[in-house]
Amino acid sequence: MTQEPGFAALCRAETAQVVRLVELLQQEQQAMIAGQVHLLEPLADSKSRVLDELAQHSQRRAQLMKTLGLSDSDTVYVWLADKPDERQAWLELEDHIHRAQGINQLNGSFIEQQLGQVEEALAVLRQAAAATMSYDRGGQQAQPLGGRRFLGSA
Repeated sequence: MTQEPGFAALCRAETAQVVRLVELLQQEQQAMIAGQVHLLEPLADSKSRVLDELAQHSQRRAQLMKTLGLSDSDTVYVWLADKPDERQAWLELEDHIHRAQGINQLNGSFIEQQLGQVEEALAVLRQAAAATMSYDRGGQQAQPLGGRRFLGSA
């Protein structure tokens, strides 16, 4: 019995985990768009579990590839040339990985954009707080909390 069916099976098992990851990334994206921040923590926990399982599947496949002498993409594609089942499993895995990467990059961009907006809002609020803190309730310039002595003048 050859190891080739094992390769296809490992690719399919890994693909199943990547598909699950894509689903979670899409849910994460929808939660961010809808502003449902409370959903992000459970999604992050689920993603972490799926990524752990995915790493285990990937490691098993990588070990098999190493025993088959498949060390780079060129040798993989040469090896797959006359193995349609394995080639199909491999191409599906690659396709789903690219999809997961694309969604993950989009989510990361969305997070960066949101963080930028939060930082801008904080800067505006800090400036507003500083401006209102310099006057007391009577509209007079507030006195600093410290004494009137300058550093080094004692």
